[in-house]
Amino acid sequence: MTKSSDLVKHGEPKLTKNERKLIRDAVEYLENPSLLMEIADKIGKPLEFLLKGIEKCTPELVEKAALAALESAVNVALYTIRESGDGAGKQVGSDITEIGLSTDWWHTVAVGVTGAIGGFFGPIGLPVELPITTTIMLRSIAAIAQDFGEKLDDPEVRFQCLAVFAFGGPSQAEDAKECFYLTARFGLDPAIRKAVTMVQRGAAPVLTEVLTQIAARFDIVVTEKIVAQSLPFISAACAATINVAFIDHFNRVARFHFAIRNLERKYGVKEIQEVYQKVTHEVKQTPAPRLGRSTKISRGTQRVTEN
Repeated sequence: MTKSSDLVKHGEPKLTKNERKLIRDAVEYLENPSLLMEIADKIGKPLEFLLKGIEKCTPELVEKAALAALESAVNVALYTIRESGDGAGKQVGSDITEIGLSTDWWHTVAVGVTGAIGGFFGPIGLPVELPITTTIMLRSIAAIAQDFGEKLDDPEVRFQCLAVFAFGGPSQAEDAKECFYLTARFGLDPAIRKAVTMVQRGAAPVLTEVLTQIAARFDIVVTEKIVAQSLPFISAACAATINVAFIDHFNRVARFHFAIRNLERKYGVKEIQEVYQKVTHEVKQTPAPRLGRSTKISRGTQRVTEN
């Protein structure tokens, strides 16, 4: 989809300074997200110290918990999330770098409470706590989508809210890809289109494919959450803090995802994705500052690399 010549010239969108900044910020976060590093910062522990809990996190536990959480959340996405009347696009006319920053406080408080309860029971409480937390986060994600002008009555938008859980972090195989975020989107698109078509026909959608694809990426971030909550020193207060970091992470992912979609509607999908790819290449070609060790967790497997 290509927009009018006043917005696109010679295939290049006439982005404002703030729109360019938004795309760069999106690239810097979406292409290298790290929930575990954010958790380490919030609870004041070294990153390597958090890895001591990795042996308590089995891939089977993570995969089952992630899929159950998404199955619970998809019912919310399909049957309870609706347009709020006064919220759709309420910030779209604002500076795009400021949109989606003010999320409802109750979402954060609620996941903090579920985190504290889950922290009390440890990993065995995950099958109960994670679906509740994920459902609350989905509502927060939907509110951000509305801020960027998305129409929640559209089933495609509701699936895009759910898809945010797939953009939280790359798998081991995806680390080397030039654009993790766009690759993840392209991979999910066919399954989302199929599910949307079923919904529009009034038929019960077959969600196994789309949920499995989202869960395969969601469990990477769930692993990081479990690693932190499995440590013996983690109190209920720390577990609440971890869950706050969890929702903050996905709120950021949602904000950048729906900001990119907002720009795609304004300038054209192809045009914005080409800009995103160009900025990604520029960012990845820029030498990163030497900060010591960087750590990523993938499917219960420890991976530590030197910068």
